[in-house]
Amino acid sequence: MGEPILRRLAKKIFGDELANKLWKRVEIIGDIAILRKPFDVDVEVFKPIAEALLKELKYVKSVWLAVSPVHGDFRIREYIHLAGEHRSETVYREHGCVFKLDIRKVYISPVLSYDHIRVARMVKDGERILNMFAGIGGYSIVISKHAKPSYVLSIDINEYAVTYLKMNIPLNGVEEVNDVIHGDAFLVTQSLSDNSFDRVLIPLPELALKAFQLALRVVRNNGIVHVHLFVESQQKKNAIAEAMRKLTQEPFTGAKIYLHGGHVIRSIGPRKYHVVLDIKVSKYTP
Repeated sequence: MGEPILRRLAKKIFGDELANKLWKRVEIIGDIAILRKPFDVDVEVFKPIAEALLKELKYVKSVWLAVSPVHGDFRIREYIHLAGEHRSETVYREHGCVFKLDIRKVYISPVLSYDHIRVARMVKDGERILNMFAGIGGYSIVISKHAKPSYVLSIDINEYAVTYLKMNIPLNGVEEVNDVIHGDAFLVTQSLSDNSFDRVLIPLPELALKAFQLALRVVRNNGIVHVHLFVESQQKKNAIAEAMRKLTQEPFTGAKIYLHGGHVIRSIGPRKYHVVLDIKVSKYTP
């Protein structure tokens, strides 16, 4: 495997010392390239690298620098434009699906692409699906396109994400089975009927434990809840067990839960992981 392009370009322009400080991966969203800024590297350093990147990757039309971590209710980053077209809206594609979005207004992470299709392949014909934190529709649209659900309800608090989701549904020809609600997922889910969904998605680790309690009420007996969590683990191979332990710290009234599947999506720091658990729910009468 060759040297990462960002490191190679930085090394050519500035030398090894600075190149080794940079995040090695360039994130490509549609025709936009995103670099990430270490706290101790000046913004100006990235401009010649961005210009060189435009010359090397002909399909990239705009380069932006992420200068903050994901933050706030909308889970977005702060960006500085570096080179190319001064445009943050683009069209991102995965698994034959099309997503229009603005990187400055909505959350997007290509690293979730594998899990989008993984979950879609688990969906049985006729399932009713609730996506509590849908964003621009990654899970909802890939599932609608690659499986045969009877109904998909997507909720998001970010008005821009909801606007793009409502654009992306007809772009992918899945209008018949999709509904979208702009609002607080906790309030909306509280208003839904008990046992009304076969599958519930909770792709927001920061709020997953709180959301899981609501998901248990609306999911049907023997339904599946996909829970995303951040966990600490000395070894990657133990991260799933640590996530399950974290999830089961509180008792669940009226339901028993079982680990049906799951995997580590990514490392987010030293001994810290983003994990998704596939939880099978067995309902019973206390």
